[in-house]
Amino acid sequence: MNIRVIPRLDIKGPNLVKGVHLEGLRVLGKPEDFAHKYYMNGADELIYMDLVASLYGRSNLREIVSRTASNIFIPLTVGGGIRSVDDIRELLRAGADKVAINTALFEKPELITEGAKTFGSQCIVISIEAKRMPDGSYTCLHTNARENSGREVVEWVKEAVDRGAGEILLTSEDNEGTGQGYDLELLEMVNAAVNVPVIASGGAGSLDHLVEGAKAIGTGAVSAASMFHYNRLEELKDTGRFASEGNTSFIEQSRTKTIAYLEGKITCHSVADAKEALVAAGSKCRMDRPAEVLQCNSTASQEVVVVDYGIGNLFNLCRAIRCLTGVEPVVTADKDVIAKAEKVILPGVGAFGDGMHNLRERGLVEVLRERGKENRPTLGICLGMQLLLSKSHEFGDHEGLGLIPGSVDHMFNGEPNEEVPVPHIGWAALNTGGRSWEGTEFKSISDGASAYFVHTYVANPEDQAHVLSVTSYGPTQFVSAVKKGNICGCQFHPELSGPDGLSILKAFIE
Repeated sequence: MNIRVIPRLDIKGPNLVKGVHLEGLRVLGKPEDFAHKYYMNGADELIYMDLVASLYGRSNLREIVSRTASNIFIPLTVGGGIRSVDDIRELLRAGADKVAINTALFEKPELITEGAKTFGSQCIVISIEAKRMPDGSYTCLHTNARENSGREVVEWVKEAVDRGAGEILLTSEDNEGTGQGYDLELLEMVNAAVNVPVIASGGAGSLDHLVEGAKAIGTGAVSAASMFHYNRLEELKDTGRFASEGNTSFIEQSRTKTIAYLEGKITCHSVADAKEALVAAGSKCRMDRPAEVLQCNSTASQEVVVVDYGIGNLFNLCRAIRCLTGVEPVVTADKDVIAKAEKVILPGVGAFGDGMHNLRERGLVEVLRERGKENRPTLGICLGMQLLLSKSHEFGDHEGLGLIPGSVDHMFNGEPNEEVPVPHIGWAALNTGGRSWEGTEFKSISDGASAYFVHTYVANPEDQAHVLSVTSYGPTQFVSAVKKGNICGCQFHPELSGPDGLSILKAFIE
């Protein structure tokens, strides 16, 4: 299981900001510039948080998310001002892959379940701003740590997971921005209480802190802001460009890689440094980094249609197709266009039942089944792959498209697993399992290539001949890709899986 390294970008208005204890915010620059640098440096994901959205009753992130997602190919978790299922849907369609929710949940906890049933548990991240009380307990703050919810952290985490939350973003308000390290007691306590991935946040100022955080959570992710941001600002200082990156006059006061920052010391390190330190300490990390420039060198001319059935992040998929191949995808729910298309991609992030419901409402079930009978090229991604199968048992029993006989089942048959958290979120290896990838969409990648997964349910084809790749997660091995003739499916997200994932997407189109 890989530990993910996730830079956190706190946003106020159009700017990247940073403070201490979530206060005293100073402007650092344009968030999309920092985000692209972290992507090129090997970040596994990014977290974007609008720090004042709940305070002012609005969210300013949609435009920033769209700009950021235009030139990076890793997942984005976005939070701030989310109050409804429609808010979640809007951010997903703007380029987010997951949403982090805090303030609204203390008035409307049912939003967790509504979001999980509509978009899948793996999409719903519970953001917790935890403060240690004089008696040693921890309470949940909200509205950028300005208000006390009165809820004890572990009690609230357990309720949130029971309601359908798939991941916990755990920030120590006491340590945030100090560079003095994570609250390890808090991390260990929450990690022991629930069996979903935990993202450690708040306080990291050195590589040792990241290693300590990784050990406290066992698996999941470590997040940092100051140490990565100031490393980036030091790079800009060296090029003479830092003056345009915001209120950074304090950078001039130091010529070393250690920057005095209020009461703490922030030691500058890059994402690549962080991963090397984690690996040296015994953790597993994805180490590959993207090429500097994505080359558009395809001669593909066939029409590519992306099915828009109201569920999932189409933005990232479409810009990946555009960047890699030069082909402008047609995004549509028009059944006539889909029926005639040379290549069809069925994406999806969400729950199986809602996915099939939306396809039926748009009259697309029979169109896609007919394509399957005619063996016409169709690629399913994540939920889209699961929909290719005959049935699913997610939130009840549901009939699928039946293009590939088999069922979709919970990874561990719905039972808790002590070895690994569920959902499965992060990077894992694609293995041939002794099969040949020659002549398939996987022809350009190697056995053991990494891909990005976000899921709880897995495909179980009736015929093993339809298994294209398998992936190990803890004590289990699941089917990570299927293929029957020209019908192919990937449980992972190729558009978010770096060079190997992008090559799979390109091979399907060409």
